[in-house]
Amino acid sequence: MFSDFPVLYVDGIVRRTLVSCMALGVVAVAGGFLLGQWLAGAGVVLGLGGATLNHRLFQVSTVRHIDSEGRLQKGPYAGSVAARLGALTAVAFALLFVVRPMGYGMIGGLVAFQVLLMMNALGALWSYHRRELAGIGTGGRGSSGAPVAPGVGASAGSVTGKQPGGTTSGA
Repeated sequence: MFSDFPVLYVDGIVRRTLVSCMALGVVAVAGGFLLGQWLAGAGVVLGLGGATLNHRLFQVSTVRHIDSEGRLQKGPYAGSVAARLGALTAVAFALLFVVRPMGYGMIGGLVAFQVLLMMNALGALWSYHRRELAGIGTGGRGSSGAPVAPGVGASAGSVTGKQPGGTTSGA
């Protein structure tokens, strides 16, 4: 169904997630100060930062562990994923035992990153699917068959619903 999902959308998903994380971090710190739990707010920022770093390292690791034929080398890749997730988990649990509010905040930040990432991905997939059903995206290809960037329809007439000659489509 989404086999032709344009790679350009992935950059937008990551960008929107990072902006959302920055906004949530500011809100968490401000809320922490207002509620007298500034360590929890700092923990949320730490969790968001750790999850963002993990996501970036995930992207780098994926590219690094693809061989010349385009296949993923699963052994080294799985090891790097386990090491990163293990390190994040160890830091979160250590904070839970040493500075409990910051530990809970960090776990909340890690969860919040995943929720934001999934919401942004779902929004992009939903938008893509709607465009495909409306015939605007046409699988990322214009009327000539050449790839088009996201947000660019096959023609201006298809966006407004008017057919050539001034008639309106029955959509």
